[in-house]
Amino acid sequence: MYRLPIFFILLLLSTASTSAAMPPSSINLSVETTAADLAAIVNQSLPAELYKGQVRPGSSVTVLRSGPVAVTAADNFIHVTLPVQVTFRYGFYESYPLRAGLRFKTRVQVAPDWLLKTELYYTGLSDAMADSIKIGPLSLNPKKLMEGITQPVQRLLAPIIDNKVNDAVQLRSKVTPLWQNAFTPTLINKEFSTWLKLTPERVVMSPLLAADNRIRISIGVLTGAEIVVGPKPAAASARPLPPVQHLTTFDKNFHIQLGVDIFFNDLVTALNPVLLDKSFGEEKKITVKKFNLTGDGGRLVLLLTATGDFDGELTVLARPVYNRQNNTLTFEDVDFDTKNTGWLLSAGSWLFSSSIRNTIKEKLDSAVAEQLEKARLKASTALSSLQLAERVRLTGTVKTLSLGEAVVQQDRLSLQVVAQGEAGVILK
Repeated sequence: MYRLPIFFILLLLSTASTSAAMPPSSINLSVETTAADLAAIVNQSLPAELYKGQVRPGSSVTVLRSGPVAVTAADNFIHVTLPVQVTFRYGFYESYPLRAGLRFKTRVQVAPDWLLKTELYYTGLSDAMADSIKIGPLSLNPKKLMEGITQPVQRLLAPIIDNKVNDAVQLRSKVTPLWQNAFTPTLINKEFSTWLKLTPERVVMSPLLAADNRIRISIGVLTGAEIVVGPKPAAASARPLPPVQHLTTFDKNFHIQLGVDIFFNDLVTALNPVLLDKSFGEEKKITVKKFNLTGDGGRLVLLLTATGDFDGELTVLARPVYNRQNNTLTFEDVDFDTKNTGWLLSAGSWLFSSSIRNTIKEKLDSAVAEQLEKARLKASTALSSLQLAERVRLTGTVKTLSLGEAVVQQDRLSLQVVAQGEAGVILK
């Protein structure tokens, strides 16, 4: 069939210099944690006593945590409900414990230094609370007093949420090894001693997404790449992790220009079922007994050996044409070579109107299309899992191959294609 050079591993990324018109490419990393994981580490850090102080002259209040914090993620906020038990005191008198849930919401942003910064807002009580209670001779409005109590509770909770969100996501510790390992060449094919050498340029990030009880950050490492065949190339000096750059969105696709060779031997195999020992013509017929393919002057040369109403050799020429509008490569101007065959024009004009030319064109067109689709699948397989470092795997798919001009050589058809797909990193 077709031969696919090792360049298909290059489908990981593209260099900025590959083509001025090509969009930049990225390795994508999705960092994710769940609301349940965040709740677990927040609960480990919250003290039992949240606040104790004066609410008005002669009276005091104690706020205790009465259960585990509930954490949800929705609408790009982290929502926290803190169950509390509130007890008011006045002199020797003490109220019965009042239970309520203090509700907060947190917005999370990533600072340039890769730390997650949180902003905590109080949003109200989750449970109804009495408008008035009696403590000895004193009347209090617990609901109104809670508004002032939540402020010190919020000051206590804010740094805990901030620290524990960072503990749960561990953003910097996940991105740093990926960035640093990218500077070391990776062996991608032992048989051909082929190395992938990356040149990371910067890191971009889209806004944090909090939805469906998951907190997700999408990161793109913009990088160049080259393939080196031979001894392992020297590693580039690893640069420190750069400050994160925030973008509303970024292109998660990769685009890379590649060379694809389709060998004529493979096209002969594809043509065998429709040419070999097949007869063409109506009143007069020829049967193709043997044929081969070669290239000459930018055209495909098909040399046929025929028997029947014509015995001898026939030469068919075809020109590969790239159609930019529909991204196809077809063979046009399929016709017999009439050089030095003037006698054939008069004696064998019936041959020129036979179906053999259309048969050759249709099969060549479909054979190239089939092999390019197989090339795309082959590339996706090569990309499906590539170990970049310990517990770091790169995965990807090739969705389309955009074709370019084809060059006919002695034994092959060479094309420039642009592979487009998506590449990402899985950390384990």
